[in-house]
Amino acid sequence: MSDEKNVNSADSADKPAEQTPAPKPASAQPEAKDTTPVSATLSRAETKAAKARAKVDAKLDKARAKEAQARSKAEAKNAEKAAKAEAKAAQREEPKAKPQPEAKSGNKDATAAVPTAQAAQAKAQGESAEQKPAPKPDSVQAGSVQPEAAHAKLPAADAGAAGTPDAAAQPEHAQDAEPAKDAGPAAAGSKTGPVAAQDAGPKKPAAQDPVVVPEPVKPPAAEEAGSSKKQNDAGDSAEQQGAAAQVAGVAATGAAAGAGSTGAEKNQPAGPEPGEEAAKASEPEDPKAAKRRHRLEKVRARNAAKEELAAASALAAPAARPQAESVDGNVSKRRQKLDKARAAASKDAAAAPTRKKTGAVLLSLVAVAAAGAAVGAGSIFAPAPAEKSLPAAVTNLPAGDSSSVCSATPQLLKGVEGTDAQFAPGAKDISSNLRSIAVSDLAKRIPGSSFTKLDGSGAHELTGRIAEDEAAEARGADDEGLTGRASKISTANDIDDAQVYTLQPLGELASKGSAVRSYQAKDGDLAGLAAATCQAPASNWRFTGLQTSTGSTSVMHLANPTHTTAQVSLRLRGPDGLIDTSTLQNIVLAAGESRAIVLGGFAQNLNSVSAEITSVGGKITASVQQAALRGLTPSGVELVSANATASNNQVIPGVWIESKENISKLSKDNKSLVPQLHVAATGSSGAGFKVKVLGEDGEVAASFDDNLAVDSDATKIVDLTQLAGGYYTVVVESDAPVTAAVKMVRGADPKDSSDTAWAVSSNALAGTQAMPLSANGTGKFAIAAVAADSAVEAVVVNKDGKLEEPKKLQIKAGQNIVFDPKSVSEDAQAVIFSTDANAYLAQLVLGSERSIAWAAMPQANAGRDGIVVNIGG
Repeated sequence: MSDEKNVNSADSADKPAEQTPAPKPASAQPEAKDTTPVSATLSRAETKAAKARAKVDAKLDKARAKEAQARSKAEAKNAEKAAKAEAKAAQREEPKAKPQPEAKSGNKDATAAVPTAQAAQAKAQGESAEQKPAPKPDSVQAGSVQPEAAHAKLPAADAGAAGTPDAAAQPEHAQDAEPAKDAGPAAAGSKTGPVAAQDAGPKKPAAQDPVVVPEPVKPPAAEEAGSSKKQNDAGDSAEQQGAAAQVAGVAATGAAAGAGSTGAEKNQPAGPEPGEEAAKASEPEDPKAAKRRHRLEKVRARNAAKEELAAASALAAPAARPQAESVDGNVSKRRQKLDKARAAASKDAAAAPTRKKTGAVLLSLVAVAAAGAAVGAGSIFAPAPAEKSLPAAVTNLPAGDSSSVCSATPQLLKGVEGTDAQFAPGAKDISSNLRSIAVSDLAKRIPGSSFTKLDGSGAHELTGRIAEDEAAEARGADDEGLTGRASKISTANDIDDAQVYTLQPLGELASKGSAVRSYQAKDGDLAGLAAATCQAPASNWRFTGLQTSTGSTSVMHLANPTHTTAQVSLRLRGPDGLIDTSTLQNIVLAAGESRAIVLGGFAQNLNSVSAEITSVGGKITASVQQAALRGLTPSGVELVSANATASNNQVIPGVWIESKENISKLSKDNKSLVPQLHVAATGSSGAGFKVKVLGEDGEVAASFDDNLAVDSDATKIVDLTQLAGGYYTVVVESDAPVTAAVKMVRGADPKDSSDTAWAVSSNALAGTQAMPLSANGTGKFAIAAVAADSAVEAVVVNKDGKLEEPKKLQIKAGQNIVFDPKSVSEDAQAVIFSTDANAYLAQLVLGSERSIAWAAMPQANAGRDGIVVNIGG
């Protein structure tokens, strides 16, 4: 049916009937979609929860809609009963009135509406089927399904009810005429749909119901299925409009004739005649009855709106749900999984306390059983030895004072009383000095330093000690914010006993500094020049090149500067192997004690002896004083330094060779007064070795035997007279660990005194360290690079502690150079070296034409040594 308006008012005669486009076919109508936005940032679990909540809300809305529908039906029934009762009461109270003349004009207007309806019918037949949908009633909200107008139009059977007071007050815009096929569901629902009426206007006579053409009534199921979308398609719109025009014409004809309702009155209670109704409508209405009628109409309108909204929600929810579920077919499965996970988590949380208690009890029982089994197994089976022992680890301790022991002034051996050697001054004109250097930190704070005896007495302060709390602070600049370094050079004279040089740490790091003992005598049996670096205590010491031949004396000095007793053992090797030293295996040195051992009493008349000292307990220092006489002529004095650790590569820097002419004269009557290389094997298998000599221009061409070898636990001498006079570095490469040293001789006239010195193998300098120049003679530094190029920075320190500009030294691999501090400053008294761990350094000291000395480069201070900890046996 079309949605054309059926206007029966007096004003409609002057206006053509308006038509509204037919609704679009069902296929063109947009289907309901799930427009609920889902944020892309929601997690999967949150999305599932949101969909679950939406489903629950839809069910709740459906239940509310059903409840509202049931409530509206009940209210409609009550309202109908009340309306009937009011109508009967109004009929009894109001007198019957005669029809007024206005009814004629109404009939005239109704008669005039017939041609208009016929014209509308002809126009509807010629229009296209595709029309725009009719405007929705005001009572239906946007987004809901528009209720069919058929629910509002009653069939002829209900026309009598329209003549009641309900038909007197209608909305301003009349409802569209619909076929009577929907009257069945409307009646079954207790007239829940809105009642269509014509706009009679205020104080207008009531128009009689139009005659409508009934159509077959559809079952409720068909009506419900069509409520979610438009009933009619575009193909039937023209036919429906024609039918509507025909119905409008019939209605107009019936209105002009003044006919009443047809057969509907048979089902209604007996009421007044049509003429009486017209007369009654023309009479003025009682105000109280009109008020009640208006109130009842409002109640009905609200109930109808609620019912329409509930029906629309009930129809829209099932239509939207399948579409939403079709978007993601796995939503329900994921929701079920989520519900199962939540249920499992709740169950696990509820059972957690009990499970924890049970687990604790079981764990305790297992632990007790395991302990019992371990004890029982240990009592039956002996523990198996460890398959692999872990290496010893060193645990570093906080930096403490750096300590080193300086050798005593050389003295002439007078004899031995029991086990103690007796000494006397070897000359009248002696110069023995201790020179030290202490380098500041970047804040120019100079650490405290001092000399003391082995037992800690006789302290001789060199630099003031900084308060411990202040010294522990690490500072990178002074109070004015300036960064730099300073130093303090100290020279102590007339100190002949062995001394301990102590240097304070700064910023919990070991300070840079060292000390050197130098000796020079111009007369007596000990005439000559000697120098030695003060050495830090250690547990192992090795010496090579000791001599006990006729005229030579070799005395080893052992000192214990620590606070722990040390047990010392000593082994000697000669050209023929190990020497019996059974009486030197349990030498006990108490804290602060020293001991002198004359090696000639154990190894007699040997021109090459090596010594190995091992200490258990407290760490010790070891040094060797040697002197020689050629008859009554002094033949040299020296303080022999200790070798580097035995290895397959021994590097001896700072070797000085006298000219061949002087060597030839000096050795004419004594063949031992020549430069020599002494090599000692430290293992029972011996060692084969070869010799390389490095000079200023690289490796020097020298012809040494290709099959040089040293016997097991023995020593070997190699002649170096083939080398020209100059400065060298000697390298020994062997197939087994060895130690090595070079004997240097200086002199020309056999009738005059000569001097000797021993250059020993050294370790490469790693990091930064300072070394003072010898207070006697002229010191120069020999620097060598063996395996790789090396870069060395040298900073010369003057007597007043001022630092000169750094000097960069580049040494190529296989090269030996000589650095003279006097070439930088005539007042030089120390040098600070910084290297890359590829350079070997030593100080060579030359005095008069007949004196020479050699001192090893001290290693970087480590402060307090670490403790060796054995792990795993």
